[in-house]
Amino acid sequence: MVSADRRAWSELELIRAVVLAGDQMALREVSSRLARCVNFVLNQYGWFKAATEDMREEIVDESLARLIERVQRGFDGVDVQFKTYVYRVVYSVTSSEIQHARKTTSLDQEVAKADGSIVPLRDLIMLDVTPWLGRVFDPTDPLEGMARAEQAGRAAEALAALNPKDREVLRLFEVEGLSTREVARRMGDTEGSISVRLHRCRDRMCRTYLRTLARRPSGVDETWIPSLVERLPQEEAAVMRIWWKEGGSVREIAKRLGIPEDRCKELLDRGKGNLARLAEETPRAS
Repeated sequence: MVSADRRAWSELELIRAVVLAGDQMALREVSSRLARCVNFVLNQYGWFKAATEDMREEIVDESLARLIERVQRGFDGVDVQFKTYVYRVVYSVTSSEIQHARKTTSLDQEVAKADGSIVPLRDLIMLDVTPWLGRVFDPTDPLEGMARAEQAGRAAEALAALNPKDREVLRLFEVEGLSTREVARRMGDTEGSISVRLHRCRDRMCRTYLRTLARRPSGVDETWIPSLVERLPQEEAAVMRIWWKEGGSVREIAKRLGIPEDRCKELLDRGKGNLARLAEETPRAS
């Protein structure tokens, strides 16, 4: 019988527990091991100074996604073989991230629109990658113009919070209109990993945007967004409480609430939009 102490489990046992049972303790333990492995690789090859904290987190997430995908496809080897495979994956992802960081697109890079005009990348993809910010403004109303400018600034800040690789994936998907398969081919990645990355970076943008709305002169008001969650419809609020507090995936939240994943995704998407609108429309104390 496998020990209940996840620290005693092999990497293969941990990943299988995540895949088959959504084991959160196993997920935390394997993520911790991957983080240590990433730091080892960075130090071993002299890359540590080039890797930001966000980049290290991305390497862990990407490595984990690839390992999960490998186990889902089937892994017939033994624990020691999988451990070697883990190292190869971490090295491959780390090497790619370091190389990619040296040549990724800046938010200030100018790109051509379909009508031939040239605009900064952040202006072109801002609304495409944040559909939950969508709203019709009257361009002749100066107050609405100011509101739109303020909203655009927050959305640009949320976009800037992404790491360079996430911004590049969004650019290829949203601006160039490539499919996830085509983006994966361009980035030298798997389609599954690109889909995960798109979901994750949109999720991160939404969270960052909401935090900009909760900002006060003294800092971010950590209680304000949870108070707005309680004003959502009951089902949405139940999903959004877990999402905001714990950042769980659709699968994890659905399992916690005992609802189908499709229904959970629908509530989460709608809840993000409604929460953003509430946050924009609710007066805030200074």
